Amino acid sequence: MRLFVAVDMDEKIRENLSPLLDQLSKLRGLKTVERENLHTTLMFLGEVQEAKLKDIQIALSKVEFEPFKITLKGMGRFPNRGDPRVLWVAIEEGKDEMTRLADNVYSTLKKLGFDRDKSFEAHVTVARVKNRIPELYRFLEDFKNASFGEMLVKEFRLKQSILKPSGPVYKDVYVFGGKDG
Repeated sequence: MRLFVAVDMDEKIRENLSPLLDQLSKLRGLKTVERENLHTTLMFLGEVQEAKLKDIQIALSKVEFEPFKITLKGMGRFPNRGDPRVLWVAIEEGKDEMTRLADNVYSTLKKLGFDRDKSFEAHVTVARVKNRIPELYRFLEDFKNASFGEMLVKEFRLKQSILKPSGPVYKDVYVFGGKDG
């Protein structure tokens, strides 16, 4: 099974991002993330044997954190140079707490032999760019200071990614709460 650890965006954030996703979907050459799939990936695990699931669950259940607030503001892209391949919304307030949570998840899962595929950046992916889109730069400029609301992070999830021709389907495997979460 293809697994990752993530913080799902709440319904209010999804509503706030909907107009942006609608505008992005009008651009040819990119694929927007489905509204219900909006999340911050804390760590991508890749293909994992089902026999390892119990060990992963036990390890992640020991990750402790205090619930914290995040605000989403502005847009960016990966990579920072050349043609963009990924468009994202930044986590402004709560960025340090989200990074700390991702680091805790990583240090816990590292003991089980998992490694990061890339360094953690606190963001929410909103689209993947397939082809060069000249008007994308103006779009990024227009939304660089846009505010998309705030939410309380009180849990994270181990999720399964099921790849389909229409796009990935994400399924919760386990949900883990913070202290008082």
